Amino acid sequence: MTLLRPGPPETRDVEAPDTRDWLADLYAPSSPFLVRLNFVASINGSAVGADGTSESLTSRTDRRILGVIRQHADVVLVGARTVRREGYVAPKHARLAVVTRSGDLSGHRLGDSFLRPIIVCPRSALPRVEQQMRSATVEILPLESEALDPAEVLAGLRDRGLPGVVCEGGPTLAAGLLDAGLVDELCLTTSPQLRAPGLPLFPRLAGTPAATLRHLLADDDGYLYARWAIGKGQAAG
Repeated sequence: MTLLRPGPPETRDVEAPDTRDWLADLYAPSSPFLVRLNFVASINGSAVGADGTSESLTSRTDRRILGVIRQHADVVLVGARTVRREGYVAPKHARLAVVTRSGDLSGHRLGDSFLRPIIVCPRSALPRVEQQMRSATVEILPLESEALDPAEVLAGLRDRGLPGVVCEGGPTLAAGLLDAGLVDELCLTTSPQLRAPGLPLFPRLAGTPAATLRHLLADDDGYLYARWAIGKGQAAG
């Protein structure tokens, strides 16, 4: 793995024992309230690969960086559609928060979690969530907004002592956070594949938030790992 920017190139053995500590320093958040997006996509912006999930886009190094980013977060935020599509397993070192407008959490594996997941939903979806979560130990965070306002979602998590957020999908949830001006950083892995974008990385964006490259890594398999400061996060150190 080679750090291409900033500064002169620096090469690291991704399997070396001290590489994880090096990555942890590289991805250290500038604020305890940092909101990150973390995605993997094909060269032309598809968020899913040949199997219809992100699994066929990812790599061993990407998963290692994912672990480092999660390590720095208080909570991993995902949409229910991503849980249904990916068969999501909760992280080991951060809370998982699942956002659902309808309450449909079919196919979930949330009962496997050591840390109690949080289900974020409008009050109208409470009966369905409670019925589907009977076999899992979860915390339910009901919101007043039927549209699941992104600012209200983050406020609810911060009220529970979870200010550091990494959103891992889906694209609609991520786009909502971007449109609301609530994202500080985008950590984007580019997989060396060209795929018909069955699921575009960001299907819609109301504006065009500015981005500044914080750092760029490359590995021997052709993957690129970029960390971008977004909008108000550009000045973060």
